[in-house]
Amino acid sequence: TGRIRNLPSKTERFSAMKMNFYVVAQLLSATTAILLSGYLAFALSIFAILFKGWQSFEFWTFIVITLLLSGLHHYLSFRVKFDAQLIKMIARESQTESIENLTLQFDQTLVSMKLMPASKAGRDWSQRFAGCFKLLKLQIALLLIQYLVLMILISRII
Repeated sequence: TGRIRNLPSKTERFSAMKMNFYVVAQLLSATTAILLSGYLAFALSIFAILFKGWQSFEFWTFIVITLLLSGLHHYLSFRVKFDAQLIKMIARESQTESIENLTLQFDQTLVSMKLMPASKAGRDWSQRFAGCFKLLKLQIALLLIQYLVLMILISRII
């Protein structure tokens, strides 16, 4: 009843953190399938436009919209894939070096290459993982928008 729960040891915390890196990296790796689905929506949208409505200004507007959505989706997929690969690398390297030291090297490299503002250096990994998940959710939302545009196109053609 009045027992105090034992706090995890340093080794247990390290193992849990390392497992977080692997799980997040695997989740982010799903970006390829999401991107391929986006390409399918893009191709079907273009096919729908070319099939019936290519002569209309409205459908040319849809072409521009689908091109922009597809380009943005491709960029987000690149970012998510890049994050997944970096997280996998840190998980792998954490076998021989501390996560704190790897994080410091990671931040210094990204800041020096101007891939991250200096103000974001030193963040906790839970914040970084939340940012990765936000990008992945944004990519999924963009995919849903691509299919919404496709459904609108099909409804206009039928």
